[in-house]
Amino acid sequence: MSRTILVVDDVPTNVKLLADLLAAKGYRVATAASGKEALARIE
Repeated sequence: MSRTILVVDDVPTNVKLLADLLAAKGYRVATAASGKEALARIE
């Protein structure tokens, strides 16, 4: 079973870096650019 991690940051470069690193470790990655968007994604 693959775990999912939500990466939240308003700097797109940071989101891409973290998402790429986590994906390489086998995690499924969801992203959001703000706290509001993150809350909407986890509902």
